[in-house]
Order: sequence, then C-alpha cells, then structure tokens
Amino acid sequence: MTNNLSSATRLTEYITALLPWAHGHQINAIADFVAAIIEKQTANQAQLARLFGNQEAAVKRLSRLIHNRRLSPSQLADAVLLQALSQLPRSGKLRLAIDWTIEGFHHLLVVSLVTGSRAVPIYWRAYSAKVLKGRMRRYESAVIKRVIGRFVKQVGCRRLRVTADRWFADVDLAQLFEDMRVAYIIRVKESTKIFFAGEWCNLKRMGFSGNARGRNIGRVYYCESSPHRLFVTMSRARNEQGRWEIWYLMSNRAMSAKQSAQEYKRRFGCEQGFRDVKWELGFSQARIEDVRAWSRMFALFAIALLEVVVLGIKLLVRGRKGAKKLLRRVARRRKQGWELSLVSAMVSLLRVDKSLFEHLSPHTKLNLEVAL
Repeated sequence: MTNNLSSATRLTEYITALLPWAHGHQINAIADFVAAIIEKQTANQAQLARLFGNQEAAVKRLSRLIHNRRLSPSQLADAVLLQALSQLPRSGKLRLAIDWTIEGFHHLLVVSLVTGSRAVPIYWRAYSAKVLKGRMRRYESAVIKRVIGRFVKQVGCRRLRVTADRWFADVDLAQLFEDMRVAYIIRVKESTKIFFAGEWCNLKRMGFSGNARGRNIGRVYYCESSPHRLFVTMSRARNEQGRWEIWYLMSNRAMSAKQSAQEYKRRFGCEQGFRDVKWELGFSQARIEDVRAWSRMFALFAIALLEVVVLGIKLLVRGRKGAKKLLRRVARRRKQGWELSLVSAMVSLLRVDKSLFEHLSPHTKLNLEVAL
C-alpha cells in the first residue's frame, strides 16, 4: 500500500522517539495517519484512507491500529506527556490547564500545556458516561497526581501554575495541589460561601468599591460545608466572547485581583486547544463507539497537534529568519500580527509543502509565549 503523502523521514523519527517501545509497523502506521490527519484535517476514516493507494486496505489498517489492544491508551498518553516534558524550556513559568470535554457519550479529561494563546493536550484519559458516575473526583485526582507528579519531578514546583474552571473548585482537589506545593488558580461558583466579617456569606453578595474592576478579599475560609483557608479575589473581566463577567477566583498564593485574573485568563488557551483538535484538525468527526479505540484516535490527533506546534515554533516564531516569507505563503499581515494562528498557519504550510516535515525534531524546545 503506497502513501501519496511521501511521509518525511523526520516524521517517522519523531514518532520513534515518542514511542520507543512501539513495533516498527505500529510506528509506520501512526506516522502515516498523523500525516494524513494534517493533510485532510478529519477523523473520518474513509476520507483519511483516500490519501493511500489502496483505500480499502488503508481503512482496515487504521481500524486495526485504533482497536489494537496492545496499544494501551494510557501508555500513549504517557508517551505524549514524556515527550512534552523533554521539550520544555529550561526557564520561565509552566502553565497547565485542566478541563473536561464531551463528545457524544464519551468524556475526555485533558491536561494541556499553555503555549501563548493556545494550549497543547499533553495528557488525557477517556471515559464512557456510565463509568464516570460517582467516580469523577477519583479519576481527576489520579490524573492530577500523575501529571503534576511528573512535572514536579522534572522541573520542580516553583515554575508551575495550574488553572481550572468552576467544576474543579473542590476542597479535596485544592488540598491535593497544596500537598504537592503547586500554585493554582481556580474559578469559584458565585453561590459558594466564604467566612467574611464574622459570618458565612455567598460570594455573590460581595461587591466592588465604586467602578473598581477588582477586589482582594484576602485569605478566608472557603466552603461552609468543609472549611478550607485560601486566598479569594474578585474581578470584572471579559470572557472569550468579549462579554463582561465577574470572576471569583481562589488560590493558594497571595496575588492581587488583577494578577489572578491575568493568570486565569491564560486558561482560555485550553479551550483554543480543544478547538484546534476538534475543528482545525477534525477530531469532532470521529464516530467510534469503543471508548478505548476513541482514545487511541485522540492520541493520533494529540501527536499531530504537538508536531504542528513544534514545527511552528521552529519555523514561524517571530524574528526567525525566513518566518515572514513562509507566512506570506498562507496568510496576510495585519497591523499587529498575522490573520492565522500558529496552528492554522503551520497546517496550511504543511499541506502545500511536505518538505517542511524535515525540520521536525524531538529536541526542539517549546516556546510557551509564542505568538504570530
């Protein structure tokens, strides 16, 4: 079976470095379908197969790959995590965003590494809806321990910042972060009670002074049913749609309302990362009933996105020689940047010039403040 993409040797080398335990035919299959995903931007197996000489054989090959019981979904997620760890910059803050996303009857818990205004999924676990009932906190704790534990072991705890949405505003999870000595900023529901001025009151009752956009409530007891002392701030801030909201944020670090809001705002890169995987690369088109096979398919997309970001950082980061020339092939220059994101620009470039895969290296350090 021939592959019309003529996959670059460097692509196979990257997969080999990422999955050193995989067999040769597994590495070749993953490399071929990762390249096909970047080319076709879809999870539709029939459309991916059109890039190969024998479409029927390609469909069977992809089906065997994602249903291969020897390829453990957790092992694939660990491999992506370890590869991302090996490509971390040697200095600067490392921001992780934790969130759930749902596709049909499948739930995906994802830890993403924030890179500029985007985030790259570096670890995930997939669950069916019936399995999650009554066990979500247990699974969240297990994933947090695994990922944060690896980061702390590799880079220490001082560089880490973890952000999460209101669903994760749980006392037990907060205690877990504190036990691991990791800084976190988590959004809190307005109905949550804090102990303030000698009484328990809803955060919704707390107001601002005049037209101020922030308020530092200070270190108070949070959650009446299970009191836990931490820092709470309030901020008037714009959401992803540009509408004003009030953010109630809790943290184990003393930060001003402005600092907390700016840090939490970086979490939206996680949402952008989901969109990159689902819509830019087309994972939303996956129609796979078996949750383990679905997780293996997601692994192909996570690998594809990591490779695209690595190539984008190497070739398109502002100021790099030849970056503007490359960008002008697929994007127009705006006053303060380019009309395409790093991911969109790099995917477009790879579709018109497969030789760019030859710049892919498992040793390229990630730029976590990258912007076009």
